[in-house]
Amino acid sequence: MLERMTARTAPGVINRLPRLLRERGISWTELGRRTLLPPGHLARLREPDANPSLAVAERIAAVLDVPVESVWQLERSPWRR
Repeated sequence: MLERMTARTAPGVINRLPRLLRERGISWTELGRRTLLPPGHLARLREPDANPSLAVAERIAAVLDVPVESVWQLERSPWRR
């Protein structure tokens, strides 16, 4: 008999972008100018659970001259070892 599978939720994302911008003295407006991202998109990136596309994450990381993993990181998942 097959055991019933339990539902798993996707791991959350840790968003370090607001902190990195503060530390570097970069405003959200300046980030928008450098990345060419529209204000509405930047507003969503301020949220703690922001989960941008890889293309957007790479663009922002390039502007900050850091790896993407320094800006966003997956929370530890209960099913990952």
